[in-house]
Amino acid sequence: MGIEVKYKDGVKIEEKVFKILAKFSPDGILDVFASDQHNSYLKLGETFFKHIGKPKKAEDSDVKEICLRFAKNLGGITTAALFNHFAYLTPGFKKTLGENVLLIGRLEDTNTINIDGGRGQITKLAVQPEDIAEKVDGFKILVKLNPSHKESWEKNLAFAKDTFERAEKLGKPLFTETLLSPEPGEDKKEFAKRLPEGLIKMAQDFGLIGNFYKTQVPLLWIEENGKVINISSPQVVRDTASEMEKISPRPILLLSAAVDFEQYVAQYSIVSDIICGPMCGRAYFKEAFTDPDTKDWETLEKSFKKIALPRIKIIKKLARSMSKPWWYKFSGISDEAKALLKPSTRESVSVKADFGY
Repeated sequence: MGIEVKYKDGVKIEEKVFKILAKFSPDGILDVFASDQHNSYLKLGETFFKHIGKPKKAEDSDVKEICLRFAKNLGGITTAALFNHFAYLTPGFKKTLGENVLLIGRLEDTNTINIDGGRGQITKLAVQPEDIAEKVDGFKILVKLNPSHKESWEKNLAFAKDTFERAEKLGKPLFTETLLSPEPGEDKKEFAKRLPEGLIKMAQDFGLIGNFYKTQVPLLWIEENGKVINISSPQVVRDTASEMEKISPRPILLLSAAVDFEQYVAQYSIVSDIICGPMCGRAYFKEAFTDPDTKDWETLEKSFKKIALPRIKIIKKLARSMSKPWWYKFSGISDEAKALLKPSTRESVSVKADFGY
């Protein structure tokens, strides 16, 4: 029979795609370190330069420098890592990251095509998947969506479907990410209140495109002028995640959507048994750029290790203990495919110590 696998909606998984996932995650856990946020890195880079007393405008070369240093200090503790082309097209990058880490390459341009005064944002590619397929193990795309703007919605849907078809032909898994786009002039509180409905709407159309669906959950709180404003209850967060899980034929990964780590760990805890893993970035590491011990590039690396790595281990522990394996959405799998999986090899990543009780 060979390698034969299909999702619950009947879509078959390419043999090469399955083998890649089984190679890097035979135990079923797919925790992803996200480090592809180009515009965010430009802002964080300028904050870093200001912090160390070297005010300058951050450039693409600085983003590349940050990514290379983070990749080196990640230490291979995540199953997978997501980077943009400035990083993964650097000679020797895979070796720097670690040969045992599934390298996901961001395909889309950091800037969208804005139409109707920004009400619609259309994603475009920065690199062609065929051109970089040999450099990465998988692909990722992000589409920013406004459910009430039909033209951009349909164009982004066509874009995502086309990219998925191309990824399948290349035998690479595709991670499809969606973000709800705020209306022009909409304040943060109004936008946050719309998230539950918007997230479910996006999952209906985009949750079946690709091999994984990367999304956020409703915000528990926002902060304005130093005050905490409650937005959604834990039950609303869980109910929204449950509804997306029912809708999406693909396993769901949770993004951080620029929240602080304190909120992300709360969100992940609430939905950890509903999804299959984290795909988190800034919540892990953004404080490293202004940490008191950060004084230059070398100490930024140390701050990254001090702040980000313990946080990654916390979320990874939750994922290994609670989250579903990446294959749980399969409706059929051949014995030959099963033979490549080793769910019994899950291991704890917690700190071992004698606490005296």
